[in-house]
Amino acid sequence: MESQELLNIITISISTILSIGAILLSIWFYRESNRQNKETALMQTDIKNAIQKLEQLYDRTYTDTFGALKTQLDAMQKHIFTSSVGDTNASEPDKLRFYILGCITQTSSLTIDDLCSQITGFKKTEITETVYSFHREGLVKFDGNTILYNKPEQKNIEGQAS
Repeated sequence: MESQELLNIITISISTILSIGAILLSIWFYRESNRQNKETALMQTDIKNAIQKLEQLYDRTYTDTFGALKTQLDAMQKHIFTSSVGDTNASEPDKLRFYILGCITQTSSLTIDDLCSQITGFKKTEITETVYSFHREGLVKFDGNTILYNKPEQKNIEGQAS
């Protein structure tokens, strides 16, 4: 055999060995990629389930939190608008004082009966007692029937009445 034929045989054998190696590597890569795809699909399913659980937990927490906040807000509003701080008495004297002051400051003269007709939800004795306390404080003049509002004097900058 000549050297040319020997070289051809060696080249053909090397090519055959390399092609067999390439085929084996392609089969191995195919199997590994399939295995990785299956693992990825399983992880994707696990991630999807975890996200759904988190969304359910978030929705439940969101609903519970804002439900509790709404309940607290309603309770605070009821407390603020129905009673004064530290006073659970149904008559609520501070509220009565504001009602009476509002009615008295709107007119210069008012009778106790007119005042009782304007203010509902309170007894005439409570209203009368509150008017007497205003009389003692010097806010009104009260003779038992007629209420006269003592308007405060307007003072100028030097403190003198104008």
